[in-house]
Amino acid sequence: MADFETKVDLASERLGGAAIWATDDFFAPKENLLKAGKAVFIPGKYTEQGKWMDGWESRRRRSGSEDACIVRLGLAGRIAGFDVDTSHFLGNAPAKVSIEATYVPGYKALDALLGADVAWTEILPPSAVKPGSQNLFAITDGGTFSHVKLRIYPDGGVARLRVYGEVKPDWALLLSEHRVLDLAAVEHGGVVIGASDEFFSDRRNLLLPGPSRDMGDGWESRRRRGPGHDWAIVRLGRAGTLVRTDIDTTHFKGNYPESCALEGCFLRGEDTPEALEAAAWKELLPRTKLEAHTRHVFSLQASEPVSHVRLRIFPDGGVARLRLYGAPITA
Repeated sequence: MADFETKVDLASERLGGAAIWATDDFFAPKENLLKAGKAVFIPGKYTEQGKWMDGWESRRRRSGSEDACIVRLGLAGRIAGFDVDTSHFLGNAPAKVSIEATYVPGYKALDALLGADVAWTEILPPSAVKPGSQNLFAITDGGTFSHVKLRIYPDGGVARLRVYGEVKPDWALLLSEHRVLDLAAVEHGGVVIGASDEFFSDRRNLLLPGPSRDMGDGWESRRRRGPGHDWAIVRLGRAGTLVRTDIDTTHFKGNYPESCALEGCFLRGEDTPEALEAAAWKELLPRTKLEAHTRHVFSLQASEPVSHVRLRIFPDGGVARLRLYGAPITA
């Protein structure tokens, strides 16, 4: 796994990402590009257009140029890398891909987005891709982008597109409208930067918007057979003074934690493992009993701002969602 794959998929449908335009999607619709999960292959399944494929696939191009698809990111941010996944596209994968990006404030109509006045920056030059494979590309451009344009040369199919990066919220707008908000929310830049165990499900699920869909849509550790307990650390989107938390065990009925606790710290530098180990963690919520399949709401004992929060669960188990409400610092 590339380092950037631990970051947020800015194009995720769950976060509002959408494939909004393509030159051609004759064989398979562009919307498939952003579907959750791995692409599947069903032998013998055909449509009126031809073989059914779980991805975006254009027809065979008989002229020059190439095909392209524009994706509106669910959350604007700084892109760290791409996964251009050609799974199951073996004799019909593109030879190369390139990616351009732009930042468009507000909500431009598609016609305006396709206009000559929108400046697209190439952040991935034409690069060879392997058929039937994940193709990972790290990006070093430091800009903030709201849309990406995937070009495939000259045509063919791509199963999934993942756009990994860091969310960059409009804090001027948020601070003008809210005194208290969920500082851990992924849309506000919150990130689960580490966890003791992710055997059953991804730690990043903790901060997803909306309620969890099922048990697999939360964070769950394996059964602990020795001493100790599990934990997850959240870097808040903005440091602030926390006043309330929601710790939701919905769908976790025979595998919820017996109890939990929260601690916070304030880091001014990078949150390296060494810095987190040396940080002065202060109790926000003492060890508190939890119930199965329940949204728990607790007041927090915070008197000063924190930048990071550590959720401890005893001894193990699953948590669907974690919300951390507070007043963000303004400077």
